[in-house]
Amino acid sequence: MAENIAKTISRIPDSESAEIDLTTIHGQTFRLNCIYKESDPPEFFLVFPPKKLPEDIDKDALCPISIKIEQKALTLSAKITSINGDRTLEMTAKDTVKPESLREYFRVDTKIPIVANYNPEGIEGDSHSWTLEGQTLDMSGSGILTILPEEPPVKHKIELKLCINEGKNVVCCVGHIVRTKRLRRGRYQVAFHFDTMKPKERDTIISYCLQEQRNRLRDKVHTAD
Repeated sequence: MAENIAKTISRIPDSESAEIDLTTIHGQTFRLNCIYKESDPPEFFLVFPPKKLPEDIDKDALCPISIKIEQKALTLSAKITSINGDRTLEMTAKDTVKPESLREYFRVDTKIPIVANYNPEGIEGDSHSWTLEGQTLDMSGSGILTILPEEPPVKHKIELKLCINEGKNVVCCVGHIVRTKRLRRGRYQVAFHFDTMKPKERDTIISYCLQEQRNRLRDKVHTAD
């Protein structure tokens, strides 16, 4: 495995754009843009803009990193070897991240239409059907954060329909509510976890998240000494 990851790292061109999730010893997570710099694989450096690195970085935490390579993005996990000054981290790559595991690392900000629908099976007290249309705020392979016009009256077995890529891909699944938060103007921020989803539709969501990640990396311009 060490030899394979070293070969992967050796193929990454110097000075590519990258993005990393850093965790502090207090449990806070920061997503930062940086520049990949070559070293002795599987080791490498990440260079950050001035005054961007947080204090009290947890050096024992495994860090997810996405590195832009031409029009693609390589996602990997790495450990911090040392912190050099206030702009540079020396890293050791541990493994590449499979697309189906992306949900454990990256959540992308995205606004797409969503329909939440509930159809009770049989007679369940006063439960009745309802439908709410809203918009997502962010999404991963395991769930979504949404804005809805009302608070859903039921928290489980909710049918979700996501219109991805301007409606070209429609993903349907069943999920439950993780948390809700009342906003101004009577709206609600609602987080859903996906419970039941076909593998093909999960792949569609993960592919979309990967593409959004690539777009973010491509659109950002970084400079490093």
